[in-house]
Formats: sequence, structure tokens, C-alpha cells
Amino acid sequence: MNRTFAGALLAVLTIGAAPAGDLLTRMAAVNPGLHTYTATVHAHVTLKTFPFLGTDLVGTVYHKEPALTKVVFTGGVPMIAQQFDKLLAHIPGPAQWRDEYTVDVVSDDGAITTFKLVPIKRGNVDRVQATVDDKTATISTMRWDYDNGGFAEMSNHYGTIEGNALVTSQTGHVEEPGYTADITSTLDNYKLNPSIPDDTFTP
Repeated sequence: MNRTFAGALLAVLTIGAAPAGDLLTRMAAVNPGLHTYTATVHAHVTLKTFPFLGTDLVGTVYHKEPALTKVVFTGGVPMIAQQFDKLLAHIPGPAQWRDEYTVDVVSDDGAITTFKLVPIKRGNVDRVQATVDDKTATISTMRWDYDNGGFAEMSNHYGTIEGNALVTSQTGHVEEPGYTADITSTLDNYKLNPSIPDDTFTP
């Protein structure tokens, strides 16, 4: 399971649909006073293929704007914990989308805009689809389609913490050659704007 845990992409209050450029600008500008955070993540991973195990992971998420994210786990199966860390890393925020992807709007029904993101630098990700709430400028879902035929998808659910809209729970599904897995997670114990050294994010 790799590269699909959507990071916390936050809200602004705007009514109605907006052009894609304006929507991306609003997505990148949300919670302007929030520069760093830590949170406790509780994740449950259920493998739907052999060895058909379910495991609970507990760890700390570190995030620093614009797009540094790392998870340090203190509990859970080590191999799965290492893979799960990859889910949170390397997910650029909206401010970096046009630097990382060719960005196209697939549809906009006045409430939800669907973006297609094609990596400029080719890797194992073929394309990403993201749905965004036009009113709140938050990412509702993301789906990663891989060159190997696999995919991963995640849905975000938000709460308000000290006036900031942050992800409080997520559900996901991963299908890769050799395994299939479901993921559910909650994030709590947020600490906003702590000092986080850059070397925290060194692999």
C-alpha cells in the first residue's frame, strides 16, 4: 500500500462554484495562520488478501507548510507501519499542484469540482483524481492510479479545531498486485503551530 493518505487540506467559506484557477488559489490559501501542526493518528489496516490480518497503528503526524509531512509510529506491525508512512509523505498541497502535475478540470456540477492531475515527472503514479467541495475548498476524495494497474483511494472528513478545518478521519482502499487493503483512521490531539525542525522530515 503506498502513496495515498491524503494530508490535511483545509477550508475557506465561499459560496457557489468557481473557476478552477480561483478554486486552486482558495485551496492553497486556507487557514492562513496555520503553519505547522502535530497530531496523533490512529489507523486500522485490514488486509483483504493473504495473510488476511488486521492491525492497529498509532503514531504522530508532523506537518510543516507548504508540503512537508512525516509519520512516526509507536505501535503496530513494523512492516505495515513503514508502508503506511509512505501514504502521508510525498502528497503535494494545492499550492504545488501546478508545479507537480498537469492540472485539468474533468467536471464541475456547481457543488463538486473533479480534477485530473497527471504527474509532470513520470514515476509509478499514472494519474490522480481529486474531488473538491466548491464551497469549502476542501478535498473530499483522492484516487491514485498506478502504472502497474493498481490504485488507491481516500475520503476525508473534517472537523474544526481552534477555528481551523482539519482532517479528523479518513477511509481508504488500496489494490496493488499481490494485496488489497482497507484503511480507516482518525486524527486527534492536534497541536497547532509548534516549532518543528526541518530535519524532522529527513528520511
